[in-house]
Amino acid sequence: MITANFNYQNNKVESFEISGHAFAGEPGEDLVCAAVSAVTFGLTNSIINLDESELSIKMEDGYLLVENLPVSDACQTLIYGMITSLQTIEEDQFKYLTVIENK
Repeated sequence: MITANFNYQNNKVESFEISGHAFAGEPGEDLVCAAVSAVTFGLTNSIINLDESELSIKMEDGYLLVENLPVSDACQTLIYGMITSLQTIEEDQFKYLTVIENK
């Protein structure tokens, strides 16, 4: 199962951590994994392009930790969009993805 944790401070998302594997299909054919990866990498790249602050990124097989997220309204709006996208995937694929917001 993939777990997506979003950590808040002062009502802003300050970091997120995506860990695990969906195992919803064969490697290379797992659509849940592909969807989660596309959403999270797309958001991370968007923040890098939008804001010049230094993100702290740690990535390994089945693991992504992004810290030091910008608190600007534009970046936080992108992050909320990512959370909504992942929650939408979770609604249909709850056996493979859990989204947790630590407020």
